[in-house]
Amino acid sequence: MNKSTLTVVFATPFVILLSGPAKAFECPQHFAAAQAAIDKVSADMQGMGEMMDRQDMALVHALLDDAKALLTAARHNHERPQGPYDHARAIAKADSAQGYATAADVLHFHYMEQQ
Repeated sequence: MNKSTLTVVFATPFVILLSGPAKAFECPQHFAAAQAAIDKVSADMQGMGEMMDRQDMALVHALLDDAKALLTAARHNHERPQGPYDHARAIAKADSAQGYATAADVLHFHYMEQQ
């Protein structure tokens, strides 16, 4: 191996390591996925007040409110980061928000099946 080949062989892992974290913090994509899940459930719930029991509707809304609060907190961590940890927390909160929205959707579907 010549010197330039050795440089490429030894430098490649460092380039990959340096480019990895930049791709890892794709906060906006996580926010968009969570917002889409929240919007879907919100749209599905429009006009359902008369079709669903009031108490059941409140439980679905509670999950949806948790999703919205988590997404707001995720955006806050992203907008005022102290470092990579805050971006990681933003992603975790956005993914949790998506999970809560999905749970609200599942619960809403379950209640609709009972009607």
